[in-house]
Amino acid sequence: MKIAVMTDSTTSLPQRLIDKYNISVVSLSVTFANGDNYIEGKELNASELYRRMKSEKTLPTTSQPAIGNVIQEYERLRDAGYTDVVGLFLSAGISGTYQAATQAGEMVEGINVHTFDSKLSGMILGGYVIYAAERVEAGLTAEEVMKELLEMREYTGALVVVDDLKNLQKSGRITGAQAFIGSLLKMKPVLEFVDGKILPLDKVRTKKRAIKTIEQGVLDRVKDYDNVTLYVVNGDAKEDGLKLFKHLKENYPDYVINYSEFTPVIATHLGVGSVALGFTNKHIATLANSPEEE
Repeated sequence: MKIAVMTDSTTSLPQRLIDKYNISVVSLSVTFANGDNYIEGKELNASELYRRMKSEKTLPTTSQPAIGNVIQEYERLRDAGYTDVVGLFLSAGISGTYQAATQAGEMVEGINVHTFDSKLSGMILGGYVIYAAERVEAGLTAEEVMKELLEMREYTGALVVVDDLKNLQKSGRITGAQAFIGSLLKMKPVLEFVDGKILPLDKVRTKKRAIKTIEQGVLDRVKDYDNVTLYVVNGDAKEDGLKLFKHLKENYPDYVINYSEFTPVIATHLGVGSVALGFTNKHIATLANSPEEE
């Protein structure tokens, strides 16, 4: 059995880790109002996205990988001698990528495709990917890796602060938010991934308090874990992200703490000024980093 690990372009994983574990990546894309279309990670970075989002009236849209491209990638892996693929993708609750990857796997002969719905996105998905790659290196079968991922998913989540819900509301990526939106006024929304969907959790008067809310919420959720990896991710809110990262690093030295920025597709939906704090019950030491490294 020769196992490949595949994911999508929303993971925020640095290229050095993609290369180290020979991870296969299928890309999503971003399209602006004037028709400009860019492949995430290859033709568009987050800085350029934020610049255009601030200057243009119409928000961009995002697209999942074309099923034909996913089929080609499976065929490439098969022809390279792989017998199995463990594919990990962003939440099926906010994107059709997982469904496309699953359907493509059913259409390709000669390779066994195992797809995993992370029910999350961004670097938290990246954590799953690195964990899977390390377990493959340790000699587990594809079925064994999938079993561990499903168990891990029960202890993995994320809380998010956004400046406003405009992007999420427009793209339809937030559930049950109409009454919540109406009561916001100038308050900051706090959101949570629940079973793969983005749901309102709280509303707080200032961004500082909102970030403290997600920090305390995550710490409460992991307090009984034997092992903890945390993910600090920001969308054009580097000062807020760095402050949270450094605070956690200083106060929780036993935790693996990772810092990253949202990729363009995720940033399109969460908007400028977003900060997320993700967590899982595995000690994924490979992901320990400092902002200067990324």
